[in-house]
Amino acid sequence: MNTPLADPLQQPRPTRSVLSREEEAQRDLGTSIFAPGARFLLLFGFLILICAGMGAAWISGGARALPREDKPASPCASLFPSAAALGQVRSPGDLWRLLPSPAATRAAEKALEENSVLVGKLRPLMQSFLVRVFREGNQQVVIARGGGLFFRKDLDYVNGKSFLDTHHIRERFVNEHVAGDPLPAIYEFQKELAARGIRLILVPVPVKPCVEGHQLGATQTPGFHLRQNAAFAQCLDTLRTRGIEVFDAGPLLFERLKKSARSQYLATDTHWTPDAMEAVARAVAGKILPPKNPPPEAPAGLSVRAHGDTVALLGLSKEQTVFPAESVEIHPVLSGADRWQSSPSAEVLLLGDSFSNIYSLGQMGWGEGAGFAEQLSAALGQPVDAILRNSDGAFATRQMLQQELALGRDRLAGKKVVVWEFAVRELSFGDWKLLPLKLGQPLASVASGFYCPPKGKRVLIEGTVVGVSSVPRPGSVPYKEHIMSVRLADVVAEGARVGGECLVYTWSMREQQLSGAARLRPGDHVRWEVCAWEDVQSTREKFQRSELDDPAVLLEAFAWFE
Repeated sequence: MNTPLADPLQQPRPTRSVLSREEEAQRDLGTSIFAPGARFLLLFGFLILICAGMGAAWISGGARALPREDKPASPCASLFPSAAALGQVRSPGDLWRLLPSPAATRAAEKALEENSVLVGKLRPLMQSFLVRVFREGNQQVVIARGGGLFFRKDLDYVNGKSFLDTHHIRERFVNEHVAGDPLPAIYEFQKELAARGIRLILVPVPVKPCVEGHQLGATQTPGFHLRQNAAFAQCLDTLRTRGIEVFDAGPLLFERLKKSARSQYLATDTHWTPDAMEAVARAVAGKILPPKNPPPEAPAGLSVRAHGDTVALLGLSKEQTVFPAESVEIHPVLSGADRWQSSPSAEVLLLGDSFSNIYSLGQMGWGEGAGFAEQLSAALGQPVDAILRNSDGAFATRQMLQQELALGRDRLAGKKVVVWEFAVRELSFGDWKLLPLKLGQPLASVASGFYCPPKGKRVLIEGTVVGVSSVPRPGSVPYKEHIMSVRLADVVAEGARVGGECLVYTWSMREQQLSGAARLRPGDHVRWEVCAWEDVQSTREKFQRSELDDPAVLLEAFAWFE
């Protein structure tokens, strides 16, 4: 059943060999021939556009000035020397050394491209024209014949190299500095859980092209096939041979599609429909416990209407009408008269990504209280513990569990089953690093040089930025929100120097727009009112988050700046 999916653009798209627009331009330099008049006209027009873009950036910078502790609004400012530096020029050599480096110029050019007022105004208009006239997507999104949207990375998973190919794994290690082989990480995780008498059930959720790739075909007659990466069947066989339980949701979703002819995925989103998710939750519950007879009554339905994440990735204006909002019915789960809550004392622990969050995390736009954890709990008829985070399903929830244990909080105490759900694309693109599960001492008994405000209290702090985590470019990831990590030194809390450092989580992106904090760089000074991360963890930990490069600081207490 693992039939290769034809690329809708009729060209191979391996992970690393696809040329970017910049690389294509470099390849084609020197091969174009212009008439003499056309050459000067194009050069003059190019200079006008460059000056207009820079001028617009400078003019808008005054209106959109960021707080002093943030990066200047204009990316061009860093290219010009300060008045003090100009005053020290004594020779042509001194002047030459003040010129910006090629790296600084490229960084400013990239920042200008991403933040330019003109680009921000013109790009949605151009993309809308391409969508309406040519049904053409962009580097992130492919538009199907019937108007459905597909995430390009999902297509690359199906069409790309075998994720178990040794050359591909080595290439990812060299180029991306990640562990590309999923098998050792899964083996190690299962071994550590088994040592505590805990059963592991893997749930790799198929992405949309796996089940509904027929939408991308060239003919009107749908060719129903269940598609997967070339290594998927081998991976499942290897895992099951090692005694690891795997629930492959692909056949279930595919059979539902064939019988009902109803889509199992949202038309303009990367995720599954509510009823598809609920069917998988019931099937996974059946693997944990014998099916109940009669099955539990379905909760009352609630209609939700929203635009999907792939619409946002197209970069259209917020007022776009090309892709109307989609309506679905979700079934929020209650605990008595109250909203369902994760239970740390439950016997079943779910580790999940955005496929678990989609109908649970309200900021994703598709309602609350009706996600995979809630439906699994309802199908089991018992509480469920859940550790969830959008993106990075290969390691993020394992790392969160590792941190809980290292801080002396035994999240595995009393657990009998761990269900590990992740999008199947992670097998090709995830970081499958080994994360040992060791129970440590409670943080209160460990001496630390990091300041964190007391739980339940907000504190005004000042400090100098000495480290920031990576921040995605808006439109490059299918999530509207992102949290970054900031490391501060020389910390002052409410006017008193507390010394040491402070680790802070804060928003770097909201509604696909970068925050002021996203522009912070080492050396910047901040003045923030913060609280303990524990105070907001239950409502913030599900969002995509980037960590600092130093793994040791993950065991320290973090603060939160809103």
